[in-house]
Amino acid sequence: MKSNRALAIACICSVTFMILVTIGSMIYFKSQLAKSADAMKGMEKEEYERHYVLITDEKNSSFWESVYEGAKEEGKLKGAYVEMLGSNLSSDYEQKQLMRIAIDAKVDGIILAANESGAVTALINEAVREGIPVVTVLNDNTSNRQSFVGIGSYNLGKDYGKQVCRIVEEKSEGSYEDGNCQVLILMEGEFHNTNEMLVLGGIQETIEQEYKGDVSIKCESEYISQKGTFAAEEAIRDLFMKPDLPDIIICLNELNTTCVYQGMVDYNRVGEIDIIGYYNSDSILKAIERKVIYSTLTIDTKQMGRYCVDALNEYIDMGYVSDYIPVDTYLINSENVADYLGDMAENVEE
Repeated sequence: MKSNRALAIACICSVTFMILVTIGSMIYFKSQLAKSADAMKGMEKEEYERHYVLITDEKNSSFWESVYEGAKEEGKLKGAYVEMLGSNLSSDYEQKQLMRIAIDAKVDGIILAANESGAVTALINEAVREGIPVVTVLNDNTSNRQSFVGIGSYNLGKDYGKQVCRIVEEKSEGSYEDGNCQVLILMEGEFHNTNEMLVLGGIQETIEQEYKGDVSIKCESEYISQKGTFAAEEAIRDLFMKPDLPDIIICLNELNTTCVYQGMVDYNRVGEIDIIGYYNSDSILKAIERKVIYSTLTIDTKQMGRYCVDALNEYIDMGYVSDYIPVDTYLINSENVADYLGDMAENVEE
């Protein structure tokens, strides 16, 4: 009887302790968010009329660094201070937490690399209700945002599909086992992104309409987690451990392109798989030069950043802005990669 009573007391104490720890953690987290928002409010903005923030889950990627540079340069010309939110904070916050900081700090505008989670949709709508215009960039969200700056996803898919057709047509007869070409499209893993589904549709329809050869091209997709570089590397490493590898891999973001390229080298698969990548980082361009990556589709990232700032300014000044603002895209392959490498070398020298 005493032992049962002691056990009950121990359980009650343990539950009470856990509740206190949880409450304490919540209070600490809210205080940290408040401090971050207060720090943003206290920033020196005398030289600028407006304060915009760029929010993305991939702050350290060369893609988003380039978008930020474009936005920052345009902001300087147009009297707006543009900040990559999270880069100057001591903790690594999630996208929805950064949105909360931006709303509480009452910034003048938000540039958001959105996803389609309900939490992000609610925060976008809250920001708009609070009088903070939101421009989504690269990935859109079904919300009350003011504008979307990005690319036509279906047309991007058509460009990928054309590259698949070109690869298959260039191969000699008998290159594909049993006359089948397996194409694997790597998609982002956290949410079923509508933009990526449009890309997938564009790929499949273009292959069906434009390829007239005898090889049967079969497309499959696989979702790769984007929660950090390690998660993507691990998922792609598992892919290379499978007995049946695809003939062509299409990557829809910079991280997956880099990881697949590295996996090809690490597992000695160079020449066995054709990679169609995304973006034009230094490592991707060099991989094309070495013929490890067949081609890559890239966006004018600095133009993208400039357009985001212009969209926020136009909405604040005029009260309206175009719902969709397209950004230029380019194909880079072995035929023109030297031009891009030359441009990159010139920029480094400057």
